[in-house]
Amino acid sequence: MLKRIKQKVDRKFRENARMNSYILAAYHTNNQTFTKYKNVNDGKEVVICGAGPTFKKYIPLKGVLHVALNRALLNEKIKFDYFIADDYSGISFMLDYLEKYNCTKFLGHQTGVTDGREIPESFARKAKAERYYSDSFMVKDGYDSVPVVDINYLPVGNMPNIALAALQIVLFTNPKRIYLVGCDASSSGHYNEKGISEELKNIHEKDLKMAVSTSNAKVIECWQRLKLFIEVNYPDVEIVSVNPVGLKGLFKDCYQDENGELKFEKI
Repeated sequence: MLKRIKQKVDRKFRENARMNSYILAAYHTNNQTFTKYKNVNDGKEVVICGAGPTFKKYIPLKGVLHVALNRALLNEKIKFDYFIADDYSGISFMLDYLEKYNCTKFLGHQTGVTDGREIPESFARKAKAERYYSDSFMVKDGYDSVPVVDINYLPVGNMPNIALAALQIVLFTNPKRIYLVGCDASSSGHYNEKGISEELKNIHEKDLKMAVSTSNAKVIECWQRLKLFIEVNYPDVEIVSVNPVGLKGLFKDCYQDENGELKFEKI
């Protein structure tokens, strides 16, 4: 009995020590990565481009900054200013493209996971990317993660899909407006299947249903949590969903016509 108790105490001690190490690493890494980007987009407009099917319909807005999530970077009609990803399976086939692409790149740590989501350090270095820690070492599936303001001191909330983490990063730069494009929050596939093996396709389809689609009640709860977070912490930042699917009605909705003009729905 005493031996089992000692083993349990020792295991808990090791887990706490590991957690403290991750927290220190998150503080130092995120501080080095994000501090210089605080408020850099004050007064500007930013488009976050997810890889949902409606991204095919998007006609690039002029005079805005563009952020690519995962394979959205493969859209050659847009010169992206930023790239954000945190799941290796979503970008593993893109290294050659990433190496050559000139933009600011953020690659997250999925520290503590063992299912192939962690982006290898060698991959990040070849891609010339800055790194950040999410709270995956504390909350494995992201459903209980919470968004944070001070991402330069705290791990980014690792909510179940990358758009939720990306919003925290973009909000930190303090733009006046954020457009969500291709953030379909549905299980209807991806924008571009270029270079994807059947094995990866299966992984991505499973991920769509589990972590992206708002048909999963936990996912929509995360979006609602993030909306409240924005209303409290960034009330002056307008969030606009372009050609919305799963997020329809959550933020301000608009649709693009064939000329790229935005038509806002009447409230």
